[in-house]
Amino acid sequence: MAATKPFITLLDLCDELLLHILAFLEIPELLACSRACHTLRSLAVDPILHRHRLIHASLSLSHALLHRPPLSSLRPPMAIIYLTPTLSAARAISRSLISIRLSRQLSKRPSASSLVECNILPEECLSGARGAVSPQLVGVKRGLERERVKDGLRGWLKGRVRGEMERRMKAGEKEQGKTVKGMVRRFASVAGRGGCRAESLWGKGAGEKRKGDEPARARVLGLRRYWEGVGREGQAV
Repeated sequence: MAATKPFITLLDLCDELLLHILAFLEIPELLACSRACHTLRSLAVDPILHRHRLIHASLSLSHALLHRPPLSSLRPPMAIIYLTPTLSAARAISRSLISIRLSRQLSKRPSASSLVECNILPEECLSGARGAVSPQLVGVKRGLERERVKDGLRGWLKGRVRGEMERRMKAGEKEQGKTVKGMVRRFASVAGRGGCRAESLWGKGAGEKRKGDEPARARVLGLRRYWEGVGREGQAV
């Protein structure tokens, strides 16, 4: 039997030959080859391959720039293809047809009120007393309104707290005054004799009370001096 020849694939070639073959491919074709297997992917992204491609592209571009037609040959009436009156009229007619179709389609679109009823657009997009707002600015407007409400609530709460504190301070002062006055009255009622009405310790009543108490104070001082002398005599004995 005759010996069969071994089957050679593309991957059996050396990397140098594969890079030379890939150099003739364009970018989309290289992308397709890189998705075939890992070996072709590593070769497709090789820097040497792309450097060789850039050198080849620069040489071909410099050669093509020398043979490009001059600008004067591209302008009418020297140019082979230029705008004729017929072509200009055809373009104007096409623009008018496009504008007519667009206006008809825009006339069929739903109104803003119907979109608001369907919950597609917010209510702020309707033109009212304050004017319509763009859908992109509705969130910003609502945020500003929330901040304004918060500022109003803060001011109201501060006023309420300040008023409550002032009211409590005034009520505390009144209660303190009432308490002191009640203590004075109770002390005067206890100090009075035989349940008589206590006299005032301030003002005109206070002066009259001091004058009436002078003889009693003198007796108390005399008794005090007497008992002090008795005590001294007892210590001497």
